Amino acid sequence: MTSALKALPNIHRACMIPAYRGQVSHPRSMSLWEHGLHLFRSAVGVVLPAPMLRRALVLKADGCPRLVVRDRVFPVRRNLYLVGFGKAVLGMAAEAEEILGDHLIQGVVSVPHGIRACLQQAGMEEMLLKPHSRIQVIEGAKHNLPDREALRAASMIRELAEGLTADDLLLVLISGGGSALLPAPTPPILLEEKEKVTKLLASRGATIQELNTIRKALSLLKGGGLARAAYPAQAPSGLGWWKKLKETRAHVSLAPG
Repeated sequence: MTSALKALPNIHRACMIPAYRGQVSHPRSMSLWEHGLHLFRSAVGVVLPAPMLRRALVLKADGCPRLVVRDRVFPVRRNLYLVGFGKAVLGMAAEAEEILGDHLIQGVVSVPHGIRACLQQAGMEEMLLKPHSRIQVIEGAKHNLPDREALRAASMIRELAEGLTADDLLLVLISGGGSALLPAPTPPILLEEKEKVTKLLASRGATIQELNTIRKALSLLKGGGLARAAYPAQAPSGLGWWKKLKETRAHVSLAPG
């Protein structure tokens, strides 16, 4: 992730050809190189965190304020909290805070080590949180491996979730890379022990489905654990995890996340 971000300034400069400075070239007059750049920029634009979040999250302030997450509607009255974990979550959190405004009370996100410096170097300040943000950022999982900082972030996310009430809403932001950024082994298991078990199983040919089953069983927050920690607060995540949690309470250690 950080390597890709460091390459962005060079990619951006390479893309600054006349056809992309407000001038529109006819497709037939574009070279193969220009077509490739056009496709690249279009693909990146579609998956940028902010546009994606704006398509999924809308705050309607007319009359009674309400948050619309895809097809679900939640009344809001400055009772919103936010947690997140993943490689793209920092940009998602920045946009979420812009959308939610004063309705957002507090947040914690776990993001890759060094990502803020890389975004600044790449000139992508729009993906950074504003000064005096209500969201606390913890950088961890260096080299995409769970570490003490990621463990600290997971503990803070769990503490925030467990402090919520039935009147609160918890917005959960998740992107790729979340597994390494949300390590919370079930006591008395240590982080090093959990990683040793995972590596041992992988070296013996365990499938990703089998590995994820073990990870869920050994984790406080994965496999529905975060949902249980936040209960009875509502989670406008659009993931339907509360319904799944109720359907699988007899097997909570393996409940879907």
